[in-house]
Amino acid sequence: MTPPPSPRTPSSATAAPPPPTGFARAWRFLLPLALAIVALAFALGVFDTTARPAWTFVVGAGVGLVGLASLGRFLYAKSRQGLAELEDEFDRRFGEETKK
Repeated sequence: MTPPPSPRTPSSATAAPPPPTGFARAWRFLLPLALAIVALAFALGVFDTTARPAWTFVVGAGVGLVGLASLGRFLYAKSRQGLAELEDEFDRRFGEETKK
């Protein structure tokens, strides 16, 4: 009878990355805010002939770009977390066979 496999501790290379930071979660607030600011700029553009709607649109576009950067950081962190989970699963399933 063979002894049960001993539990392994994950190495630093396959350890799961930390959860997303505050900036990586800010896209949930920033992207809807950017859409609201841009919609406000378009609404102001109907009635206002000054440069105010254009500058409002620029601010909305800037907030949107920061929101997109935040979303990109969030997706990058999630993909790294998913890859770490896949590596752990492969090690559990196939790691013992290669050691024999």
